[in-house]
Formats: sequence, C-alpha cells, structure tokens
Amino acid sequence: MRQVIAIPARMTSSRLPGKAMIDILGKPVIRHVWERCAQVHPEEDIYLATEDDVIVEYCEKNGMNCVNTGPAECATTRIKLLSDQVPADAYLNIQGDEPLVNTRDVRRLLDYNREHPGRIVFGKTECSETDFGDPSKAKVVCAPDGRLLFTSRAGIPLDIRGNFDTAEKAIWLFAFNKQALDRYVSERTYSRIDRIEQLDIIRFLELDIPVYCIDMIGDSWAIDEPKDVKIVEKRMKAAAKEG
Repeated sequence: MRQVIAIPARMTSSRLPGKAMIDILGKPVIRHVWERCAQVHPEEDIYLATEDDVIVEYCEKNGMNCVNTGPAECATTRIKLLSDQVPADAYLNIQGDEPLVNTRDVRRLLDYNREHPGRIVFGKTECSETDFGDPSKAKVVCAPDGRLLFTSRAGIPLDIRGNFDTAEKAIWLFAFNKQALDRYVSERTYSRIDRIEQLDIIRFLELDIPVYCIDMIGDSWAIDEPKDVKIVEKRMKAAAKEG
C-alpha cells in the first residue's frame, strides 16, 4: 500500500502569522517537520500541503514535494484536497507546526495504518489534571478496543461529583483513507458539534464513521505563539548535546 505523509501548513495563522516559515536554528519550521518524517518514511511519499506560494517556492528549491491545494477551511479539508491530486491508499496528517514531532509516534501511526488501512486513527496519551482543565487540550474518551466515543475541549470524563479522576488527551497525528476524506468534505453541512468545539475529528463521528485512538508518547511542542520558538530551540539544543 502507498502511505503518503501530508504536512498541512499555511502562513495566515491567527495567533502567529507566518509561523510555517519561522527560522529555528537555521531552518524553517516546516523543514524540521519534514526532516523528522523523512527519518521514518520515504521522502518521495512526504508532501507539504499549502495555499501559500512562499511555501511552494521553498519546497521546490529544497527538493520537497508540495501541493498547492488552494484555500481550505481546516487541516483535514486540506488533506482531502491533496488527496485529489496525489493517489494513495492512506494519508497521514503530521501537523506543519510540530518541529519536535516524535519519530516513534510517526512510526507507530504508520505501522497501525498498515495493519488497519480502513480505519481513521489518531493518537492519545495520559492527561494530567492541569491539561484536563485547559480547553486548548482536547480530551478523548474511548471504548476498550480504542474506538473513539467522544472528544472535547471540556474536561471529560468527570466522576459522579464532577471532579477529575483519570483522563486521556488527543495527540493530533492522524491517518485517513480517501473515502472518509471525501465524505468529510461532501457532507460538511451535516456537521454541527465540530463547528462548536473546533475539533475536526468530531465530524467523522457525526457522520457515523468509526474513529480509533492509539497510544503515543506525545512529547512534541507546537509552534503557536512567539514564546514557543524559544522553547523549541532550547529543546533542540539539549537534544543535540545528548545525541
């Protein structure tokens, strides 16, 4: 089967415009993401997905596959638009603002997808009580077989007194198949809860498409705000000394 890693990236982030091309230790964010993916997957099957010419031009100059998808409402829609141009059996979404994405998590996703190519899947890990109350961290509730029951920015599940007991949070590394991506876009009008929560994955549940979660390490650090650049630089330098 052909597995394509798709890295969605754009320049118009509301919190940190241009973050895809922010320089970190001599390379833009998207290059760091691409290089980590290339450690565990063939370069010819890794694509940037964007609507911005500056990203397209950078990729062309640096030997990176890139598809100009045009505008997209969200990352999942952008992956769908890429899938219209790049035939594959599976599309793995590795976020373009994760320069520290753990290669073991990417490999875990690739392996699971080979075993279950028809499933939509993403990662999860243990959630601390601090993250439980943080609406920027999506929590997940799963059945014993890993099937996703629901995900929310709210703190779920709660005990009978409304308190934190134990929980898991989402790690946004996905695997999709073409059929599910097509339905995600063509049946968008049936979706309501995902627009409230602003969590793409909920739309699949609303369309009655099963979604699964797998355990991941989840120790990456996304570039969302200016302070994140310094944090990532510090962690990269520390890793270089250790390695």
